[in-house]
Amino acid sequence: MVAINYVTKDNGALDQKITQGLLTSALGGNADVELVNGGKSFTLTTISTSGLKAHSRGKGYNSGSVENAKEVYTMGQDRDVEFFVDKQDVDETNQDLAAANISKVFIEEHVQPEIDAYRFSKLAKKAVEANQSNSDSITKANVYSKIKDAILPVRKYGPQNIVVFVSSETMDALEQSTEFTRSITNQNIGMTALESRVTSIDGVQLVEVWDEDRFMSDYDFSDGFKATSDAVKINFLVVANPAIIQLVKENAVYLFEPGQHTEGDGYLYQNRLYHDIFVRKNKLDGIRVSLTKPTATK
Repeated sequence: MVAINYVTKDNGALDQKITQGLLTSALGGNADVELVNGGKSFTLTTISTSGLKAHSRGKGYNSGSVENAKEVYTMGQDRDVEFFVDKQDVDETNQDLAAANISKVFIEEHVQPEIDAYRFSKLAKKAVEANQSNSDSITKANVYSKIKDAILPVRKYGPQNIVVFVSSETMDALEQSTEFTRSITNQNIGMTALESRVTSIDGVQLVEVWDEDRFMSDYDFSDGFKATSDAVKINFLVVANPAIIQLVKENAVYLFEPGQHTEGDGYLYQNRLYHDIFVRKNKLDGIRVSLTKPTATK
């Protein structure tokens, strides 16, 4: 039985959790790939050729070789939920349970954080599998070098194509870093706004993830999303946009009013999200991750 608080008198104001928006939108939109026969898989082709050889002026050209390899990527994150609210519950809660409120709260507090959590953790796992990860203790004395070292092998993709997601702890250390000096001069008269967060390094964008619940190495998605018992916090995640493929095959929201369905005398809200993220096989070097060191067990 769902707990419903009926109205006595209020102004319709909601008291919800503070949430961040969808952070991985910084990685771009839906990839331009074709799902096979409208299914859940797509194929990427890699063409490879042999290189140049020494030309012999006494005879013809050297023979070379050409190959085309195909890699299949299959989507796997298919999610949904359904809410039913009796129409009298909508009326007697002063419209608190109206579909617009339910949809807004659900998307902000569950959908967006889960999408980020899934994408961050999957990219982190790919970096670990490719031996492009480190377990670090981030401090004011090493944070700048750690991030610079992680960006360096990815810079070939172009700094404008790279995003570094950093935890708030990492950002705190970076703005107080002892590895570089800074000078803050206040020339304003009256009220002054002081911004000390670091938003880019050498042209590479930094995005702060202050919602640490979505910035872990592994999750259980059986009911919403929850970090697994062996998950560790991500310090920062370096992502080159050309290395990844984001797909949203279906993002559907349905609202049926009383009489438009057979579930009862009320409003029926349905939400389905079918999405995934992939790292291109030949661009695995475009992902780097720094994880916090696991807590030692006695």
